[in-house]
Amino acid sequence: MKLLALALACLAMSAQAQRPQLTPEQAAAHTTAAYLGDWKPAPLADLSAASPDFIVKPGESVQAAIDKVPANGNKRWVIHIQPGTYRGPLCIKDKAPLALIGSPRDAAAVVLVDNRFAGKPKGENEAAHPCIPELGKTTIGTSGSTTMLVQSNDVQLISLTIANDTMDGVRLGETYPPGAGESGGAQAVALTLSGDRIQLDNVRLLGHQDTLFAKRAAPDKPARQLIRHSLIAGDVDFIFGNAVLVIEHSTILTRANRRTPGHGGIMLAPSTAPDVTQGFLVTHSRIVGEPGIAPGGTSIGRAWDAGVKAGTWIAGTSPNGVAVVRDSEIGAHVGPWSASTSRRPFDAATNRLNEFNNSRP
Repeated sequence: MKLLALALACLAMSAQAQRPQLTPEQAAAHTTAAYLGDWKPAPLADLSAASPDFIVKPGESVQAAIDKVPANGNKRWVIHIQPGTYRGPLCIKDKAPLALIGSPRDAAAVVLVDNRFAGKPKGENEAAHPCIPELGKTTIGTSGSTTMLVQSNDVQLISLTIANDTMDGVRLGETYPPGAGESGGAQAVALTLSGDRIQLDNVRLLGHQDTLFAKRAAPDKPARQLIRHSLIAGDVDFIFGNAVLVIEHSTILTRANRRTPGHGGIMLAPSTAPDVTQGFLVTHSRIVGEPGIAPGGTSIGRAWDAGVKAGTWIAGTSPNGVAVVRDSEIGAHVGPWSASTSRRPFDAATNRLNEFNNSRP
């Protein structure tokens, strides 16, 4: 009996080491209010309160409406997108405060979608994306694969779906497109946020690898991004970047059937600068998996050591991702934190990836 008790205690200690928990005092620094700082999110644009500035109907161009918004101003411009599917890359860059609103009753009724992926070939003089030239390269690249790129501050995305469906066929048994596979090239971003004071509410973000890229426009630029009452779905590193990102009262869904059975997914991949103490915060949310994912088969996350080759990570100099998952329901499909992208093993003493007060459904 003593040996059994000792073995169980060792297992518990091992699990604790791989899933470290904050103390209440430590958790007090990782709240929505602390992450947003002096930003008090503006009320969401409301179609019932005022007429939109532009209305986009099926068959029309969402980008054309975005292009009509001026570069600056005090008022918030509102674009209402009517129910339908709108295909093609979208660029919101250097615009006045802007809101894109879909169908308040059903976020699935308006779908903004494209099917670009990192390994997709392109000409050296061909832009990778309307927002990202990437000239001189011969593939789209991860950044260029994004369906929508928001490179403006004070943007609201409300009641709509943003998707990258390029790997949907693989889930159904089709082969990967040329230039993509499990070993690389399959990164296909649905939404890139590269700005400050960005709000998403009742939005569905659908992809596989690298669904949501939450980043700073520059290392010294603020990037506070708030996602509420939304769904984020993917399989590998599908929430990644170096922004200050809060996901609140939302659902994070790990998707199955794209990768070879036994190859688990990874949810969070923060790339926080070493001198920054706030990264990704998931709070009061549900973390669920599709049928077919083995218990513990999905890593809760790993540090994205952006730009760091294996074996060259330096404490205090290299990125060291911050992520806290707290006050949330975490399904049995979720396992421990993983080694970083530069292959440094997870170590609670050096990694900044933690949990607080989570529960099983």
